[in-house]
Amino acid sequence: MINKKLTSVFIIIAVLIEVLSLILFISSCASKEEVSAKASGKIEYPLYTGSVNDYTNTLAEEWKTKTEQLAASVESQTSCEVAVAVIDKLNGISIEEYAAGLFNKWGVGKKDKDNGVLLLVAIADHELRIEVGYGLEGTITDLEAKDIIDNVIVPRFKENNYNSGIYNGVAAIANKIYKKEGKALVAYSDTVKSTPKKSFPEPKTFITAIIAFVMLVCLIVFLPIMIIGVSLGLLFLTTYIKDHKCPKCHKLGLIIKQTELVKPTYDLPGTAEIEKRCRYCGYYEKNTITVSKLSKFSGS
Repeated sequence: MINKKLTSVFIIIAVLIEVLSLILFISSCASKEEVSAKASGKIEYPLYTGSVNDYTNTLAEEWKTKTEQLAASVESQTSCEVAVAVIDKLNGISIEEYAAGLFNKWGVGKKDKDNGVLLLVAIADHELRIEVGYGLEGTITDLEAKDIIDNVIVPRFKENNYNSGIYNGVAAIANKIYKKEGKALVAYSDTVKSTPKKSFPEPKTFITAIIAFVMLVCLIVFLPIMIIGVSLGLLFLTTYIKDHKCPKCHKLGLIIKQTELVKPTYDLPGTAEIEKRCRYCGYYEKNTITVSKLSKFSGS
């Protein structure tokens, strides 16, 4: 009975191992095909179907038509061509490489002017890029293309508004071309409130702030200690001057020597002899003083 149970367990484990091996083999083959396609340059780009190509059914039909009309208007007024591609994935290559390959595959822009612009959106990979032909590089620079992506398209994408994001991205591209051509600009379909990014303070400002903070902490912590220290120092200095100032020449030249004559006890006081001699004028004074008797809280 036990042998039969063990046999069943081994069979189940063997089946699971076979299934896992098959899954790993299939995924490995798919990965190798992807790498092989990338290495050989045989990337399957989608076919061009019009100025707006949505292969993911992301765009609503009315917005797709609206964007196509805007692209057609740009071409009729300036001869520049604007194309949109909405795909699912980049097939394992970079957004820059895919955009350049698709741009060349489709031949966006007039052949003699190279005045095309491609807006590529990869939905699943969450990446997008604006590829610009050589003829428009002075009109839409890399910095301006990034500005359109960051401030026009991405804020709308973050609100899951792909329709408005793509349309207004094309509108922003059109306005760059229209501005260069001296034509009327296109209004955006909506407005998005963009929260300004909090930038890290500049190094000089940051260092200055740290120094100011440290000084403030030091002032709060050490100022009372400094005041007490200065007060004690002044008290010590005043007492020293009073005790060591010669009554004859008024210079700080008294040398004081104290000699104990009778040691004080807990019951009786003691006596001591104080000698004062000035190193400048020779003044000399000797007195006998009484030393207070000891208390329980004082040292001997």
